[in-house]
Amino acid sequence: MEDGDPALLVVLYSGMMRSTPLRRTMPEDLAQRFGALPTGPSVVAAFDVDGTLTEGGSVYAWLAAVGGRRRTIVATLSNLVPVAIAAITGGTRADAVKQAVFQRVIRGIATSDLDETSRRFAAHHYRRELRPAAKAQVEWHRAHGHRIVLVSASPEIYVAKIAMLLGADSALATKLAVATDGTMTGSYEGKNCRGDEKIARLRAFIGSEPATLVAYGNSRGDAKMLAAADVGVDCGKLGPLSALKAYPTLAQVRSLLSSPSR
Repeated sequence: MEDGDPALLVVLYSGMMRSTPLRRTMPEDLAQRFGALPTGPSVVAAFDVDGTLTEGGSVYAWLAAVGGRRRTIVATLSNLVPVAIAAITGGTRADAVKQAVFQRVIRGIATSDLDETSRRFAAHHYRRELRPAAKAQVEWHRAHGHRIVLVSASPEIYVAKIAMLLGADSALATKLAVATDGTMTGSYEGKNCRGDEKIARLRAFIGSEPATLVAYGNSRGDAKMLAAADVGVDCGKLGPLSALKAYPTLAQVRSLLSSPSR
């Protein structure tokens, strides 16, 4: 789940959607799409994190872990109106609001302390929130020698650790700036990794060699990444309300790939 989804506080937390997804007709060419994928590293499987690889959101829980729950609540409430507007409009407004909350919560924290807390948070989040179907799909790609990369608007400082636990090849996520004294500023280093930035980071990761991209996402923040992919998969749980309803679902893909005939 990404910045700008239509729910209050979705810029920070999106753990509400845990229901069973509504059924969708399986595309007739789904078997052909996956059957045509070659083995080896020329295929890149790109997974969004929040709501795709893991259940719900992670940013709010991470902020509470590194900055304290009280501090996180105060920072969120002080930006309540901008957060509500950003949840509806998305885009650069959502980027700015998320950064403002980050600045209130993590500014001044030593990088070493943030890194250690983020390591513990990543291990806990991975253990509790990893979606079995998404993990199975990662393993399917790994068994075929494909490169696996996590692509997320969440902070790289813990997304990279989740990628390591998963055995992924890389993590492309939002970088956070460090002050000259070694403490966090709370600002982004570069751009928030969503929308066009996800595509730009993926292109840099893939390089100039020909590659086939299979992208997994769950929200409108992933729409551009799935549109740019050779194969896109909707991992969300909104059924016909999904911004990605034009794509096959993760459940359909798992049903296809786990059938005895394959």
